[in-house]
Amino acid sequence: MPRYKGPAADGVQTALHYGDGLNTPRDNAFRAAFKRKANRDVDVYAVQGYDAAQLLAAGVNAVKGDVGARKDMFAAMSKATIDSPRGTFTLSPSHNPVQDIYLREVKAGLNQVIGVAAKALADPGTGCRMA
Repeated sequence: MPRYKGPAADGVQTALHYGDGLNTPRDNAFRAAFKRKANRDVDVYAVQGYDAAQLLAAGVNAVKGDVGARKDMFAAMSKATIDSPRGTFTLSPSHNPVQDIYLREVKAGLNQVIGVAAKALADPGTGCRMA
């Protein structure tokens, strides 16, 4: 189902870490499973939620469920590689995703990926105490 109705948005270009039509096996499988379970199309928030769950699982699994072992859990999360529908990513020293940013264009109501605006972009975390 298109997110934009009418032709006014067609041709608008934006950049974001996810878009429609990535057409990778991981993204296609996620989109199909999400549609079956949620009875709606995937959006960027669904992908971010899925990624957050994977990141938490990496931390919780590393401490065998002992979420009180926060230091070890956070260390495991900071070293994790997330197999996301948007492409694999890791975390920077400031705990921001190091990720591809896609160039998207609205076509027939969808944010179709038409290229990569930035490959493995890392926010420098200027001023962040975690970096």
